[in-house]
Amino acid sequence: MAKIKRRGESGAAKNYVTRNQAIKKLQVSLADFRRLCILKGIFPRVPKHAKRANKGSTAPASFYYQKDIQYLLHEPVLVKLREHKSFAKHLKKAIGRGEWAKAKGLEESRPVYRLDHILKERYPTFPMALRDLPDALSLISLFSMLPVNPTPTSTLPKDLSSNCARLMAEWKLYIMREKALRKVFFSIKGVYYQVELHGEKITWLEAYGFTQHVPTDVDVRILMTFLELHQTLLGFVLFKLYTDANLIYPPPLDQEADESGAGFGAFTLKENKETAASDQIKTEAAKPSEKAVKKVSRQEVKKGIKKIEASGISTMEVDNEEEQSKPSVSQDAEDAEEFVERASKSTDPATTDSAPLPTLSSLTELSAQHALATQLFKPYTIYISREVPRQTLEFILRSFGCARIGWDTQTLGAGADFTDPNDPSITHVIVDRPTLDNGVFHWSEGGKKQDPSSDKRTFIQPQWAVDCSNQGKILPAGDYAPGQVLPPHLSPFYNDHQGGGVVGFAADSRNAGSASAGGEGLLDEEDMDEDDSEDDSEDEAAKEEAPKASTSSEAFKALSLDPTNEVLRHEAELEAEQQGVPMAAFEADLVKATKAAKKSGQTVKSGKRKGVEEEEEDLRMMVASNKTRKLKEKMDYSNKEKRDEIEKLKAKKLRNEKEAKKAAAASSKKAKKSTKA
Repeated sequence: MAKIKRRGESGAAKNYVTRNQAIKKLQVSLADFRRLCILKGIFPRVPKHAKRANKGSTAPASFYYQKDIQYLLHEPVLVKLREHKSFAKHLKKAIGRGEWAKAKGLEESRPVYRLDHILKERYPTFPMALRDLPDALSLISLFSMLPVNPTPTSTLPKDLSSNCARLMAEWKLYIMREKALRKVFFSIKGVYYQVELHGEKITWLEAYGFTQHVPTDVDVRILMTFLELHQTLLGFVLFKLYTDANLIYPPPLDQEADESGAGFGAFTLKENKETAASDQIKTEAAKPSEKAVKKVSRQEVKKGIKKIEASGISTMEVDNEEEQSKPSVSQDAEDAEEFVERASKSTDPATTDSAPLPTLSSLTELSAQHALATQLFKPYTIYISREVPRQTLEFILRSFGCARIGWDTQTLGAGADFTDPNDPSITHVIVDRPTLDNGVFHWSEGGKKQDPSSDKRTFIQPQWAVDCSNQGKILPAGDYAPGQVLPPHLSPFYNDHQGGGVVGFAADSRNAGSASAGGEGLLDEEDMDEDDSEDDSEDEAAKEEAPKASTSSEAFKALSLDPTNEVLRHEAELEAEQQGVPMAAFEADLVKATKAAKKSGQTVKSGKRKGVEEEEEDLRMMVASNKTRKLKEKMDYSNKEKRDEIEKLKAKKLRNEKEAKKAAAASSKKAKKSTKA
């Protein structure tokens, strides 16, 4: 006879439990249950059939996996929470009876739980811990700026804010030492930073240095539980980073400098001499001693020579063979280093638009570019004015190589390399103050009023430092002068393929780079038609200086029919480099070839290929599930909105450029008339 199935003993009713059932099983309060779930990473689940999971009831409830709750039964933190509950009862009873000695003893033996084992469970490897750092850094930086009483009904411990500030200072100190800062963005929410450590990109948000007001509907107790976990996580990560760099952790703190507002300048990095000495002893012990080396006798050498002579091969032939084999090995290494991407059998080669695979030379060039970018501000001496956020700019400037930074220590705190605003070695002054009616502002730092227009130093606004660090090069300071309308501060976290930077610095830098190389980039159709006469003269001069580009290659012809294909562009550029054609002539020939292809109507093939792709996409969507189709529709809608916004910005930029050209032409005409008169 088969086993009788009873209701509520199998299926969803057995796999899920409600929150009230979990609390009764664990025998803890609701606050302790929330703390346990946050620390262990357990969150509510949504079953497919809520009515079955709730055993036929339709009442709203939060569900958890039965296995997760069973897993919490063996948690050491749960034991400590129960001990703390018992401790609180005994302490309350002792205070009520007036047994102060017993109460003092109980207070000294207060049960405290640790989170070390939880971190080892949640982050088995170090990269996993680095990936979870963004939330930890954002929350810790927020609590470092909160007051002691964030809300009328909640109070924070006195040492909490100082501990969070210390952790953030130690983190920034390590980032400045390793030059790991990559991107910075000033937004209305705060400052976004992105660093790169051990191949992982870590982005966090830091609020501006104003008084923070916490809304009353925010439960600070839950945030405190998250903060407790994040503080422990960041402490473990900093210990690992500092010890790997052979530095003492925690770094020594100068109390006087910290009290005078030095920030992370109050910490000093020191190498751990004990570990260095132990490593040196280990390396010396690992080296083989002279006694351990086996001595070869003369008789063994003679026997070896006789064997070689008996085989009929002379020593000169052996040497020649070795010499001949050496260049072949190096040549094979060079051939193996440069490799070409092969299309997969499962994908259509016509639809592959992936970027070329990186080679060893490209990776070394990229590392060299990063090394140069991290030394951007090394040759400059920068003075920060008193109205500028000093800690933010100091972190950015020192992360990109600036060695000497000064400011007024009476208003911005201690830690400056120099304090004299009239120091002759100052090259740049960062100010953020309004100008007068005549467009000139008076520089009055140090008690001396002077006109900055007569000063040899460069006066700039804070956005200059951020844009230079994002672009990886020093930008012209004229666009960032005091009183000037600043260029658009675009987010550096969106690349050209995602729709960011199209009308900003990315496109401008590409155009500037191609112009400096002597060539011209791809232009719009309207600009092509207007500037044909000017382009022809420049193209003829470039053709006389450089060899002609080989337009007979198949890759170049295919690229002229489909100029947006990145794979074809890469292949055509490789062929042009092999033939010794400069990039200026290559781009000029590509512009002409695309114009000729459009006039002859040969670009229909690309349209046909796109039509085939759309049909294949429609067939795939017909087979896909409803969830996948809805997700695809949402993605298409958001991408269309991004494209429309980019087109609007492009059109706006073209209008502004045309108006600027007209204004420049009108001013030049007026100047000519005045000179003639």
